[in-house]
Amino acid sequence: MLFDLQPKEKIKDFFNYKEELNTLVNCLADRNTRLVVIRGLRRTGKSSLMRVGLHKAGAKFILIDARELTSLSRRSFESKLLEELKSMKGLPAKLLDKIEGVEVGVHISLKKDDDKLWKLLKTINPVIAVDEAQMLSGTGVDAFFAAAYDNTGCKIILTGSEVGVLDEFIGKDNAKAPLFGRAYSEIKMHPLMPEKSREFLVTGFKEARKRISDQSLEKALAELDGIAGWLTLFGNKALTSNPDEALAYSLTSGAMLAYSELETFLGMRLVAKKRYLTILKLLAEKDMRWTELKRAFQIELKENIADSQFGNFLNALTAYGFVIAVDNIYSVPDPLLKRALRGGMSSL
Repeated sequence: MLFDLQPKEKIKDFFNYKEELNTLVNCLADRNTRLVVIRGLRRTGKSSLMRVGLHKAGAKFILIDARELTSLSRRSFESKLLEELKSMKGLPAKLLDKIEGVEVGVHISLKKDDDKLWKLLKTINPVIAVDEAQMLSGTGVDAFFAAAYDNTGCKIILTGSEVGVLDEFIGKDNAKAPLFGRAYSEIKMHPLMPEKSREFLVTGFKEARKRISDQSLEKALAELDGIAGWLTLFGNKALTSNPDEALAYSLTSGAMLAYSELETFLGMRLVAKKRYLTILKLLAEKDMRWTELKRAFQIELKENIADSQFGNFLNALTAYGFVIAVDNIYSVPDPLLKRALRGGMSSL
């Protein structure tokens, strides 16, 4: 169902992104493609693309959501990976016998005469797919992937919404990073264009046999602005309530969710919180060029700031996906984060 809130698994529930899906399936079929990076803003369908692509390609895969790991560490990742390997269907009994007892979230090992996790990976050669891979930055998992790339036949798929952090993880432009120099294919996910957003809602309501007026559709489209996740939230809620209530719910809960993600970012940067929020609030009101934004920032805070320091603040917001730059014009891409920033949900 198009309005299912969970990431899609079946192609019939996956809307519009046919070119991106075909690219992923081709990458999975190509023996020379070892690493695929799926990037894009939050809630633009990266997780669904990965899942649908893996199923369509008939790939033998292990899927790990970094947000669900017991801790963000290489040991936790490898334990989860081995747990998933053991649960794969169709493994030979002789291979399964090599694995000792498994307890979720607890140390997992192979018998001493085997090469632990690597023995299994080299034998099975699954696709290792990791959602929100940038969360594993600084854990050593990038070195694990470099070793898997060099020493096994495994393919690796990584998704990430914090595009700058994901670039760090894959070693882009950093010769000292473990994954630097490994060839990869990149797939970019974008918000839906206006006509496709409308088609998405119309198709979803038709599938659910729910009638909705054009006026209600247009009101939702104006507020949710092509972000598939927000459109899905509205559509799902509208199946059990009237459209006005569904839109009000989507705007409120969506803004709270978007701002909670920002709060996680700000929570690690409390000293500079006021400066980050000032930049975001200015951009929530108006898209700006770098120089215009810096000038407005200094007027708002009544202080001068060096170009390099201001650039660091703006670059961090861009790296984590809260701000984007198109043709040197900066903006807040998420309409509901904008709403939160304009509506006083944040405080300086």
